[in-house]
Amino acid sequence: MTALAENDPLRDLPRPDTIIGRRFRLGGAIGQGGMSAVFSARDQRLEREVAFKILTPELACSREIVTRFVNEARTLARLDCPHIVRVLDAGVTSEPDMASLPYMVLELLHGEDLRTQCERGPLDVERALGFVLQACEGLAAAHAEGVVHRDLKPENLFLCAQPDGTEVVKILDFGIARSLAAPSSLTLSGEGMGSPGYMSPEQLRDASAADERSDIWSLGVVLYELLAGVPPFQAATPFDLCAHILAGKRERLEQQRPELPPGLVAVVDRCLEVEPERRYQSVVELASALAPFVSGGAQALARIRHRLLGRDSGEVPALPRPVVDAQAPTEPVIHEDEAVLPLPLPFPLSLSRSRRRHRVAQALAGLSLIAMLALLSHVFGVGSATPRLDEAQSSVLKLSERMSAAAHDFLGTGARTPEAAPLPAQGQEGSHR
Repeated sequence: MTALAENDPLRDLPRPDTIIGRRFRLGGAIGQGGMSAVFSARDQRLEREVAFKILTPELACSREIVTRFVNEARTLARLDCPHIVRVLDAGVTSEPDMASLPYMVLELLHGEDLRTQCERGPLDVERALGFVLQACEGLAAAHAEGVVHRDLKPENLFLCAQPDGTEVVKILDFGIARSLAAPSSLTLSGEGMGSPGYMSPEQLRDASAADERSDIWSLGVVLYELLAGVPPFQAATPFDLCAHILAGKRERLEQQRPELPPGLVAVVDRCLEVEPERRYQSVVELASALAPFVSGGAQALARIRHRLLGRDSGEVPALPRPVVDAQAPTEPVIHEDEAVLPLPLPFPLSLSRSRRRHRVAQALAGLSLIAMLALLSHVFGVGSATPRLDEAQSSVLKLSERMSAAAHDFLGTGARTPEAAPLPAQGQEGSHR
């Protein structure tokens, strides 16, 4: 077996053929995300193939990151929908000579993500709208439970080929999902940002402000890209990209696809309204607008309405009791019964503490620079929509303070500033990231 390079992201993870929990035999790596890696695996007890998602050792030193990972498993476990990837098991590795790392076991998907579809060029209207309506059903199941995804993009929408030839879309990666039932004090400092090109303006400004309408914005970006073959917001730098999103500066869809029905173009335009109040307020509203343009739209709309029936009738998800310390808050709120999945910290890691601190500090510094320059770019390049300079400078100062507080929390170098508010941070078989 070839030795892995020093900088290989899989170097400190379990090797293929490792047996975890006397049950799961690992195969090859099929995906690598921002905070985890995914392997194919064999469930030897039930004799089936699965996907094995495990937190990377470099991030397992953070209680907040670990709890976010655990929350993803628990969020998926309660979202019962054919358009959301299923979680089958979860735990913490306890094998000799191996770091204790949280893992989750997911259904193994066969197919490709919508990013691969987009790279082949624009899709026909029927197919594109069919994919988006399936994603709407998955989002309806999540929103009915008070969960906002916050990182919808083509890479997180996986197209599974079924034996009968049909294509089923499944939503992946709830790693930075947010529970609407959680109080505002339960917010992860330095929380995951997602992917800037698919983030709503309000999420760019403050990740804790993201609600169902942010997911609708992201789905609108995906729909635009499926129809046009290119994303609506493009720029040479991340700073300019953020400025364009905040200003709503994009090329019109009808310029990319002149043959599209004006009514369909209007649906996409409404998804991409800068002000959340002007967008569709729920996936039911979005599905109602899309249904006339696709065969089977009425049936899809009925399923989506059914998913949201409990929420629309006034049933609000009960707030579970947190089992983590309030001084190290997370979102979504972690469920009770800590014994189900303990969080042993600190972990015995093979990486040195200084190396971990150095890498995390680099990442936080980069995110801070991007965020501040994005705001400055907005100040000087958006024209009539530009806020006053003193307001922008104040925003940059507050953003810098938040990043400093997040760095203190993550690295354990100090106490969190009381005024620090939640801040966004960067977020196939293989795409179970």
